[in-house]
Amino acid sequence: MNIKFSEHAKQRMHERGITEEQMIHFFVTNEGLLGLKLSDKDESNLLADALIDGKMYRLVYNAVEDILVTVFPLK
Repeated sequence: MNIKFSEHAKQRMHERGITEEQMIHFFVTNEGLLGLKLSDKDESNLLADALIDGKMYRLVYNAVEDILVTVFPLK
């Protein structure tokens, strides 16, 4: 898998202590996937809820450009 990371996603991952290796592992294995749906705002974006390192996050992934757009914690 050749996933790319937007600068925004890299910044948010850094702020949250998530590494690129953890994200690549998630996308390759889907380990920790809690839910997946299409974005209501942009159908090229997938919203994945994931458990990463014991914390729940939402990942916004653009499937057309194969790029992780952002990552934010779920409450």
